[in-house]
Amino acid sequence: MKKPKRSVAQLVRDRLNKTGLYDTPEYWDTKATAYEGLARSAWPSNTYNTLLHAEQRDVLLRLAGNIAGKRVADVGCGTGRMAQEFARRGAHVTGFDFSPQSIAVAQAEAAEQGLHCDFGVANIFEEPKPEDVATFDVVLSLGCLTIACSSRERFDDALRHVVALARPGGRVVFLEPIHQGRLLGRILRMSVSEWIRAAEGLGLALQSRGGVHFVPARYALAFVEAPMSLTRPVFDLGEWLLARSPRLEFLADYKYLAFDVPVLEP
Repeated sequence: MKKPKRSVAQLVRDRLNKTGLYDTPEYWDTKATAYEGLARSAWPSNTYNTLLHAEQRDVLLRLAGNIAGKRVADVGCGTGRMAQEFARRGAHVTGFDFSPQSIAVAQAEAAEQGLHCDFGVANIFEEPKPEDVATFDVVLSLGCLTIACSSRERFDDALRHVVALARPGGRVVFLEPIHQGRLLGRILRMSVSEWIRAAEGLGLALQSRGGVHFVPARYALAFVEAPMSLTRPVFDLGEWLLARSPRLEFLADYKYLAFDVPVLEP
């Protein structure tokens, strides 16, 4: 198995200097080639990533609804891990990412598994292609906008481009590490309420919100490979706490927001 090329110390330095790093395609190109498995788009521990990915998959599938035969856009798809999950369930998936190496990995893995997904290099700060506007039944953003957007102005531009992909009557789903503070925030620092207001300002209607991935468990498990027999109980306990106490939402690393796109009046 390929060994990570970045030490824990390097990862800490990356986190402290994330602006101008996480939001560049070169960083994700490096991750796509230096790591194996889910670590190419998530944390160094693939044991932890296995549980994280399964929960993200379940949350997104639940929020997206019945996706068989529907068109799904995976914005910031990375190496295509979630695009593959949706394709396995009968969706027609198009994945976009600004990292050419990540797209190359996504294309290769989908082909190896016999899955038909369309992948392409694209930047959320650019207007979507006319043929993609208002054509997708479901639009997903998994950890994309919080990393790509360095300001509220750039967020507003990116959000507008993401929403433009959804057809009237469709759904837009975000699963993002939304935080205002420096410790947990990625690049963008905004509150969940600000995200909701911005989306509603574009005409979207909030249908569901919540949080997953208990931060203390992530700190304990994400950086060092540990046995599943240890990782799973700690992970499950954290998610149990989040599910039973809305007051702990601030300790949820990722927040989910699902919006419906209004149907235009004739």
